[in-house]
Amino acid sequence: MQWEVEALNPIALQHLVLTAVAPYVDTRVLAERIAKEAQQRRRLRDFVQGWS
Repeated sequence: MQWEVEALNPIALQHLVLTAVAPYVDTRVLAERIAKEAQQRRRLRDFVQGWS
């Protein structure tokens, strides 16, 4: 089967991808990574705001 993904609605494509990978995602690790990324973004924002 061949699909042209450009023809799919972006929301439908996102749903297909998330459904396909969901069984392989370790949600605990994902949550840790998201928290770490948020912390890094805060630190970078604070650094840039303090730069004069």
